[in-house]
Amino acid sequence: MMPISSGRRAALLLSGSILVILVFHGLISHTGPDFFSTPYDPELSDGVFVSFEGEVLDIRHTRTGGHRIVDVSGTKLFIPRGIDPPEFRIGDQIAVYGITTTFHGEKEIIIQKSADIILL
Repeated sequence: MMPISSGRRAALLLSGSILVILVFHGLISHTGPDFFSTPYDPELSDGVFVSFEGEVLDIRHTRTGGHRIVDVSGTKLFIPRGIDPPEFRIGDQIAVYGITTTFHGEKEIIIQKSADIILL
């Protein structure tokens, strides 16, 4: 058997690594955020990636910063300025993914990107 040159070995290792990364990326993309999220519970600690569904009860803008605060079935969502979510109104049902945090003693969900809000 002929020995493999170090250049060819490096190319094979790199190709194999890229293939493994692409397979895992495909699997993660296919499963979606539900696979990685925890159903929202106000008792969860800060920093947990959660999913939550409910009815939009109130939408308001912060006094400064251009952010939005949305009340969804009694749970507050914080939508930072720059995130352009799908159009929704009071009474709409939405599903969201976000990160739990505590602000002024109240639990809320911070939305990370537009795709994390789904109109049902």
